[in-house]
Amino acid sequence: MNYIEEGKKPPKCKSVISTPEELVEALRPLIGQAIPMTGKSRTDGSNFRKIVTNHLLSNYMPEAADEYEIVPPKQKGVPAFLREYIDTYIVTTGNSYNLQVWNRNPNSASVQVDLKNGETLLASDVRFVLGKIDTDNCIESIIVMTPDYIENRFGKFGKPTVKQQLIISNKKREDIIRDGGMVIADSNLPQELLASGDEIINADVSIKDEPQKVLPIEIIDERITDSLIGEKLDISLSTKQRGQQLERMVAYQLGYSGKQDSLEGGYPDIRNQMLEVKVQDSPTIDLGKYSPQFEEQINDNFTTRTIRYLIALTNAMDGAIDGLIMCPGEELGKSFTYVAEKSFKCQRSIPMSFFEEFKGQVVFNP
Repeated sequence: MNYIEEGKKPPKCKSVISTPEELVEALRPLIGQAIPMTGKSRTDGSNFRKIVTNHLLSNYMPEAADEYEIVPPKQKGVPAFLREYIDTYIVTTGNSYNLQVWNRNPNSASVQVDLKNGETLLASDVRFVLGKIDTDNCIESIIVMTPDYIENRFGKFGKPTVKQQLIISNKKREDIIRDGGMVIADSNLPQELLASGDEIINADVSIKDEPQKVLPIEIIDERITDSLIGEKLDISLSTKQRGQQLERMVAYQLGYSGKQDSLEGGYPDIRNQMLEVKVQDSPTIDLGKYSPQFEEQINDNFTTRTIRYLIALTNAMDGAIDGLIMCPGEELGKSFTYVAEKSFKCQRSIPMSFFEEFKGQVVFNP
């Protein structure tokens, strides 16, 4: 059996993937095994992945999914060993090891695989298997770590300076429109930052003013959705201009006075409500400089993951608003997928002394 090819198929469901404890036990026989080393990091890393894949799948083969979708274009950022949802890395010499993850932020909620059974595999679900190789070209230790553990122990992965995008698949879009929209309430905002549902927007307040309090997402939904569904954006305009048109419509429905003509293009668009407004008439949405995939502080109270997003699903033929998505940024990746306009890598330095603590061992999140 070609275990490398089998390893590229995702599991039928999450429950069939080996637990951390099972992984540790299964990998233990590899300690001391020789590995072909060429001095070329890409080739050596591939050799280690083949050893791990062949060994694990020859002992236990999680049942493969019958139906699934790899969401990122050209499978960019998706781990090569999908059956156990693992990324493998080889650690050799030096004072520190630079862990490089291509085309995804490891510790973000971003759908990589849709298993078509109601479950999704996220970027943050990938387990990292790092093999330390000794001077005799043998596997000295294996450390299995989760992205969350790596960030808590060693710090966050560096943010790449590339434009971030979001993919909403056609099926997901159709489901949302059929269900009458997608509204997810604020989950991590302190109660003191949320206004009461009967609060009226002050006539002197601009959409660009810093907020004192913001309306809860469900109240924004009540105030704007019925009025916006069916409204048409001008398809002769650019995507940016249609976004500004939508921004004005949302501001008016929320109760901001005036025409709000001086749209500054800041983040988020309606800052007084910490609300970012987007138009979606193709699978990919440009998120620009800021993305919830990477948590950044925007003001004293909000980060990119607590900023609220309003995405209008518009008909490409006539510009009609067919549905609305409203949710905090941290929820976006749990339903949709982050990508970038070009390849990027996230990096995290790990001291070599960390690996040397576990000679002869296989450990999980030590």
